[in-house]
Amino acid sequence: GRSAYQQQHRGLHQLFYNRLLRTPLRSAFVAANARTTMAISSNSKATRKKKRISKHVLQADVERTKQQIIASSKPDGHQAELKTLQQSRAGAAQKKKRRSGNKHIKDPSEAAMYLKLWQQHKKHGTDWKFNKNTQSWLIRHMYEADKVAKATFGLLLEYLLGLDGDVTKKRIRSDATRRAQRYKEYEKSKEGEAETANGSETKDEESGSSTKATQDADKNPNNDADVDEDDASRWKKLDGHDKRKEYKRARKILDSITT
Repeated sequence: GRSAYQQQHRGLHQLFYNRLLRTPLRSAFVAANARTTMAISSNSKATRKKKRISKHVLQADVERTKQQIIASSKPDGHQAELKTLQQSRAGAAQKKKRRSGNKHIKDPSEAAMYLKLWQQHKKHGTDWKFNKNTQSWLIRHMYEADKVAKATFGLLLEYLLGLDGDVTKKRIRSDATRRAQRYKEYEKSKEGEAETANGSETKDEESGSSTKATQDADKNPNNDADVDEDDASRWKKLDGHDKRKEYKRARKILDSITT
């Protein structure tokens, strides 16, 4: 009795669920469950893929928006003035960069070897290649004994004699003349100081105006705007012996190079 009843009840229960699974209600439930599962999966993926925007990126966006608002609120005249100011600043920065880039840094031994190879090429026809940067560097630093030694300067004088183009030679002679005159004015100012120290008031009165002029020239020896400011600062740092060495080199150039 009891076991047969339980077996029959279990069979009816199983039959009921089998029929239920084959009904449209079950299909609708399964489809809804699948859609819910896919939605939850897609939301979790989107959450994982969401990236955090950096703080500096947000600040850059804010600044860019501010600039756009300011530019749009200004009249056309102010915008043109702002554009002109930006262009002038950019031009000044580019000019400064170009000026600093023109100062080619070179090893003095490399420049000396350049002149030695030129001399061998001139005498024996050996290989030698013209280098404009090296030539410009030698001309720019030929008055500095720590960069252009005495022997190298002698070769440079021979090299400058064969330069093509009167413009370059004229510029070299003009620079040598300026340096020679600068040293002469320096000597006059020193003589005036010595006379003042010895109590020569009469001579000091006679040469007062010239002494003042030479002292001003010594303070600011570069009256031309085209003269390199580095040369002016270098001149102030030289002692009397080095200033005279520069004068002697300027005299040799003036005696050697003719335009």
